[in-house]
Amino acid sequence: MKSFFTSSILIFLLVSCSKKESPKESKAIPVQAAKAIEKNVPKYIATVGHMKAYEIVNVMAQVDGYLMKTYFADGADVKKGDLLYLIDQRPYAAALEKAEGALEKSIANLGFAERTAERNYQLVKDEYISQNDYDNLVTNVLAGDATVKENQAAVETAKINLGYTKIYAPMDARAGESLVDDGNLILENQETPLVTLNQIAPIYSVFYINEKDLPTVQRYQEENHDLTVQVTVDDKEAPTYEGTLTFIDNGIDISTGMIKLKGTHPNKDKTLWPNQYVKVKLILDTLEHAVVIPIEAVQTNTKGKYVYVLKGNQTVEMRKVNVGQVQDDNTIVITEGLKGGEKVITNGQVNLYPGAKVVVKQSEEKV
Repeated sequence: MKSFFTSSILIFLLVSCSKKESPKESKAIPVQAAKAIEKNVPKYIATVGHMKAYEIVNVMAQVDGYLMKTYFADGADVKKGDLLYLIDQRPYAAALEKAEGALEKSIANLGFAERTAERNYQLVKDEYISQNDYDNLVTNVLAGDATVKENQAAVETAKINLGYTKIYAPMDARAGESLVDDGNLILENQETPLVTLNQIAPIYSVFYINEKDLPTVQRYQEENHDLTVQVTVDDKEAPTYEGTLTFIDNGIDISTGMIKLKGTHPNKDKTLWPNQYVKVKLILDTLEHAVVIPIEAVQTNTKGKYVYVLKGNQTVEMRKVNVGQVQDDNTIVITEGLKGGEKVITNGQVNLYPGAKVVVKQSEEKV
């Protein structure tokens, strides 16, 4: 009886085990895959920064007077030489006329003194007048000449002051808000500018890199001369704006270990704006024929980075890889462990193991 019971249990266990599927015979796991692509990608240093006006001019008054008229609109584009403000010219026009009158008078007096000295030149030689009297006549000529020069300077000063009543744009720029309204009294020594002009085409990008990256930048700059600076704004629809590295500061900030750099960007459409936050890439070189895959294909375990590679028999191989830089299109460079053309699993890795049978539900041919 006991022998029969034991035999029945053994038969039941054997039948149960025979019904279980081995891992190799299990159902195929659905996954998504993408092909590793070889293409040229940039080698870069990524950081953040901000935009800065190429030139900033605070327009100040150089003479006192009432503001008669403003000739531009707040925020408008102005061209070099455009009239911006007109200050009351009447006091300065009058001062110029007065200076010109004084000059004419001094010129007339000088002419009279010269003619008088000339007429008396022979008289002093013939001793009809004393040498002392003749010396006084010569002194009058010299004093008259000095007065003419002084009045000429006064005329020039009056002309300059009259010219200051018209304030022109010193460059092509974007105007800010005019801080003085027509009819107000403007003072020469006031601290507040009339308006601030920002030249934004071209425009600077200002950013900082770690001092440990400086030798690399210097080496690539020496090899390639002009290094490209790419900036992007916080807008997915906005393009990447390219410029050229034009400035490396002459010192490292000892408190942060960072160094300032600038890129110059044409900004012809004037979409980049002073003080705008940007993401920056300083392009050092181009990696030719780099192997790139979607970043979601890369997995991590205690031994490092790995990917699942799709084999021809619809199974997967777990392969260790070394990775490089992430690219803008959410791909990553594989520096070792993968070849172009091989397919990697991009979704469904959580259920995978080496040798697992898979069925590809979606395959992306392009990366």
